[in-house]
Amino acid sequence: MQYRRDISFTLKILALMLVLFIGYHAWLKPTYLNPGSASRQSSEPPPPQPTLSFTLPGTQERPSWDVPQTRLVDPGQAPTDALGLIRDEVEKGNYKEAERRLMALSQKKRENAQVKRYIAALWNNLGVQQEKFGGSALSVKAFKNAVASDPANPLVYMNLTQAYWELRDPAMTPQFLNRVIRLNPADPFPHLALAELLLEKGDKTAAMTHLDLAHLQAKFDSNLRSYRDKLIAKADAENSAQRQTAALVPSSQSASIDARPASNPLQDRTPPLSTPSANPPPSSLATQEAQRPRPFSPRETAHFVVQFDGPDDQATWMRIRAMLEYAYEEIPPKFGQVPARPIKVVLHTGQKFSGPAGIPDWADRLFDRGSGSIHLPTQGALDDLALFSRVLRHQFVHALFHEQAREGNTAPPTWLVEGLAIHLAEDPWPDMEESRQKNPLLMPLPSLHKPWAQLPPTSLSTAYLTANVATQHLIERYSIYTVRQLMNVLMTGLPLETAIQQKLSISYEQFQLQWEQSDEPHASERSKREG
Repeated sequence: MQYRRDISFTLKILALMLVLFIGYHAWLKPTYLNPGSASRQSSEPPPPQPTLSFTLPGTQERPSWDVPQTRLVDPGQAPTDALGLIRDEVEKGNYKEAERRLMALSQKKRENAQVKRYIAALWNNLGVQQEKFGGSALSVKAFKNAVASDPANPLVYMNLTQAYWELRDPAMTPQFLNRVIRLNPADPFPHLALAELLLEKGDKTAAMTHLDLAHLQAKFDSNLRSYRDKLIAKADAENSAQRQTAALVPSSQSASIDARPASNPLQDRTPPLSTPSANPPPSSLATQEAQRPRPFSPRETAHFVVQFDGPDDQATWMRIRAMLEYAYEEIPPKFGQVPARPIKVVLHTGQKFSGPAGIPDWADRLFDRGSGSIHLPTQGALDDLALFSRVLRHQFVHALFHEQAREGNTAPPTWLVEGLAIHLAEDPWPDMEESRQKNPLLMPLPSLHKPWAQLPPTSLSTAYLTANVATQHLIERYSIYTVRQLMNVLMTGLPLETAIQQKLSISYEQFQLQWEQSDEPHASERSKREG
């Protein structure tokens, strides 16, 4: 007991090793070694953005399919039953009815501040949807009404600014843009739009001030940076011309400005401009006639190849192509799959556009699964643009999947393909939305693996709803990125059970159990209702 060993040195060594171990796991260990890190990261909400601008997928830290839709306004709880019904019409895709009801609201109801903010949100969201099939020429009226109802809302002002910019609307004055800047001080886009306007008026000093103010934010967005660089180059070119000549001829400057739309510096930032709808809003039509706006001109990228089954109708094709180009800009980045070759579109100019409007069944029957081509009857097709947009966008997603599939391989289960088509197209089908509110009994997923041609017509609505709910559960639980990987391996011919085990780390039976358990709250509501 007289000898006591000194272990202080050993304790110091152990303490040092412990610190190194903790430091490795806290700071140095690669994230891909952590199990489940991908799914956790994808399920986390995106970090708050510094501006309300229309951000591009390529400028974000997160993958493009997780970028939030910043152009929509969450209306929240409806302050009145009438406004709740209008919100339902917008969500169901009944845009004409929603617009009619919004226009019919009495002035008395608009006096309440909460009601006015809610109406502004509805007008804004309606305009975002209208832009899909009518371009800014159709949506600008809705955005104007949104601003009139809630003049302090920064986002609706930004949407109206984009519509004005697309149309080269004379209402986009320096006074208007200065108000937009006050509401969105950190957003570079109104600064750039105002700088361009000032350059057109010959005020280079003020224009350069706004170009400088936009510099810090624009550098994070490649398209805005390109737009700014072109404006600076334009200002420098004018300086050079002034040094070389005593004076500039005003008409030559105007001509250069009018030719500007042929090269759109924000072509990836904004949707391609569509030609006006068959019945454009009167105010929008008057603006267009007064200003002679730029028409839609097909891009040289040959995204689509048209074939006419019947007499050629180039005017209708130009309008349909504008809607297809918008879908091409919007949908592929969400799924990370861009077509490698032009998509064939067959226009049946001698056939009437008439079919069931409540579910995607008609769109699926029009699509040619053998060739991957989109088929569209055109007679009367543009009378109901909301329905036509749903049919067109649903077929477009199927065309993407068809190109990705490898010939001879087993197709992915139909419920997953249809569910993804509905999710990516983002156009609600009225019968499905109505059925969803009733919480019907959903169908077992194994019964929806094969093509649905043999399903009874009365079961189709439930089949599409089941596919949509199951796919939505898959995306919310595992992220769209994981679902994309799942589809990639399914397209190579890997069996569904093997693919799910490989990508979700659970069996197909376990996934079905998860999904059924997630539907239990709805099942209990059904039981109470039936009881």
